[in-house]
Amino acid sequence: MKLSQCAGVRVNRTLGFAGSVAIAVGGVAAGALPRDDLFEHWPVVRELRAFPLAGVACTYFGLALLCGAWLRMRSTLDGQRPADLIRTMLWWAAPLAVTAPMFSRDVYSYLAQGAMVQRGLDAYRWGPSSLGGPLALDVPPIWQDTPAPYGPVFLRCASAIVAVTGEHTVAGVWAMRLVALIGVALVAVCLPGLAARFGVAPQRALWFGALNPLLLLHLVAGAHNDALMVGLVAAGLLAAVRDRPLLGAALIVAAALVKAPAILALVTVVMLSRGRSAALIRATAGAALAFIVLQAASGLGLGWIAALRTPTTVRNGLSLSTDIGMLLAEAGHPGAMAIIRVVAAAAGCVLAGWALLRAPNPVAGLGLALAAIVLCGPVVHPWYLLWPIVPLAAGLRHPPQAAVRLSVGIAMFLLPFGAPGYPEAVVAAAFGTVAGVLYLRLRPPSTALHPSPVPAATA
Repeated sequence: MKLSQCAGVRVNRTLGFAGSVAIAVGGVAAGALPRDDLFEHWPVVRELRAFPLAGVACTYFGLALLCGAWLRMRSTLDGQRPADLIRTMLWWAAPLAVTAPMFSRDVYSYLAQGAMVQRGLDAYRWGPSSLGGPLALDVPPIWQDTPAPYGPVFLRCASAIVAVTGEHTVAGVWAMRLVALIGVALVAVCLPGLAARFGVAPQRALWFGALNPLLLLHLVAGAHNDALMVGLVAAGLLAAVRDRPLLGAALIVAAALVKAPAILALVTVVMLSRGRSAALIRATAGAALAFIVLQAASGLGLGWIAALRTPTTVRNGLSLSTDIGMLLAEAGHPGAMAIIRVVAAAAGCVLAGWALLRAPNPVAGLGLALAAIVLCGPVVHPWYLLWPIVPLAAGLRHPPQAAVRLSVGIAMFLLPFGAPGYPEAVVAAAFGTVAGVLYLRLRPPSTALHPSPVPAATA
């Protein structure tokens, strides 16, 4: 790597780390905090929480720095090794791994549902309100009476965590984040090998898939169970391309029993086995065996299938089909919402099928298919975009510019406390973003990456 390029890498790594620290500090002040927080009376923490709007501004200042560092790093990728990118990822993720939950309160739902399973309550029939106690109090009102939409593998995992941490919310959150970090680690470890199989530069795959701000914000800071799902999918795909279809299919099924959309990756495993009957038989056997064993071992039945409709109760403005349905409903067509959602879902399935057949390789096809399903779906959360981003990172030699811009734009969408915003918080977020952008403008990347030429010596 050239000296100027090394300097650029160090500058970008430091800039992103500073952004992550600012986000983490903002999370301490204005994150998705539990009602019973062991740290609320600690010095410095107590002072920070007295100024939540400053915490929001600090978070968005950090977001601007982190996204700016990520975009600038793209020009330095060619000279870096995968290990360099993973080192950068560790620097950027570390502050987010030790702050409060951010951008969503879903982790509290995970703990409450795990407690329900541990106490013998049917989490696929009842909501956390039936549990009562401190764990249920932290669940957002909209999810209090809704069944769990997650597969039995994840609910058993959550139940095991609650069996250890009990009703200690903070300890439970730390344990849930550890599970999410395992999924993130799987993504980082598997992406280089998966990308190399399809002629994609490993460092470019890591940049787009593992260092993506959406992954750091929502899988590390937010501790979403999508981390475990995406990590298992990445591991399953890597096993499949290395001619281990039985293991690959089994890992994909395990991912689907965390969150159901992962099941689409089985199509990719089948496509990778195409033309080889023995591999196809092993993949089928692996999928069937994994489903039977994991489903039976969970002891939770098939109620999770009916509960898959639970997420559609949310309307957050990111789903185009839901937005159109709401506009038509306000215009005097109350039944339009259901029709538009069904039509959009059908269009997403058609586009997904077309992508699987026309993509340059099966992994890229999976990414494009998941993108179609997510973008045409009735509900879209920012972390859902990571479902297609990870396989696209491994399957496409050059990430689509639209996907890069969307990653940055959606990273700015949610406020740190994981609840609907209020005017003062939006103003604070805008102030922090403008401050971060101004800082980036004052520190252009050209000084590090393109040093001024030295004048030739005169005779």
